[in-house]
Amino acid sequence: MRNDTTLVWLRRDLRLDDHAALRDAAERGGPVVPVFILEIVSGEVSERAPGAASRWWLHQSLAALGRDLQARGSRLILRQGPSLETLLGLVEETGAGAVCFHRRYGPDSRGEQETLVEGLAARGVEARAFNGSLLFEPWEIEKKGGGPFQVFTPFWKACLARDEPVEPAPAPRTLRAPGRWRAR
Repeated sequence: MRNDTTLVWLRRDLRLDDHAALRDAAERGGPVVPVFILEIVSGEVSERAPGAASRWWLHQSLAALGRDLQARGSRLILRQGPSLETLLGLVEETGAGAVCFHRRYGPDSRGEQETLVEGLAARGVEARAFNGSLLFEPWEIEKKGGGPFQVFTPFWKACLARDEPVEPAPAPRTLRAPGRWRAR
């Protein structure tokens, strides 16, 4: 049986301010379990694996994020492995009923995210995806006749004609933690 725990899958968005997925998880009212996954594909670190300087930055960023979460009564769970498999393992450990995350927009990302959503849904887990890095979703800005822009200047003018984006949301002051942390 699923409970009201929500996993927040932190990807390239290692911050607490202006974090739509984290805010949504906190507003759901149940315990929030933040998790970062170093993605592993076929036994090897993903081709998106960072180089030495980026790994140093990632280590420092995860350490700072961990301190920020601890100051709010939470903690950061670190895992490595294939994303869906790892998230499903955490769902089993925590009984989470939902996973919140920020969308990615790269060429391969849409298929990966569809597979993730389907895999979670097959286990009865709600997947909640949010815009975490763009002023407007790509499908919100189209030519008058429909379809994506091919030239920057008309695209930019269409963006300027829109309402201003919402103000960035502050970090939650506290995060409800599970009664017992089973995951490490």
